[in-house]
Amino acid sequence: MIVALCVGYTFIQGGHVRVDLVYAGVSRRVKKIIDMAGVLLFILPAMFLTWLYAWFFLWRHLVNPKVSASETLEQLMRKGQILRWQVETIAFSPNGFDAYFLFKVLIVAFVGLVILQGFAFFWRSLLELIEGPEADGKHLDRDLALGADEPVHAAN
Repeated sequence: MIVALCVGYTFIQGGHVRVDLVYAGVSRRVKKIIDMAGVLLFILPAMFLTWLYAWFFLWRHLVNPKVSASETLEQLMRKGQILRWQVETIAFSPNGFDAYFLFKVLIVAFVGLVILQGFAFFWRSLLELIEGPEADGKHLDRDLALGADEPVHAAN
């Protein structure tokens, strides 16, 4: 659960490991374009697909208006407005943990946070591309736990 909530934060702070096969040898401008293309081509489409499946998973198991094929559209619309949360799921774990609805909500929250951070990363890369080399790191809000003179990626 902690991983799902911290992925977006770690991504925006630059804490993820990259494989810099092409990225390390290109100019600053190309790096910013690669960052923006990565958000548009990888992060957002992957999170969109994950959102579709996660939302269906959440909706199917937690919100269950009983619908029938013989109901009219008006009846279906009325049932769609009166939702009830089904939090009583069957526990499959031997220890009796039965709050699986929390994991289903967490998946949707994870996707929302990563999409938000993807947009922030794209916007930051675009601003740094437009403003030039003097703007590198200007729009990056580092964690307060790091000191002013402490490097972000300390070598071990």
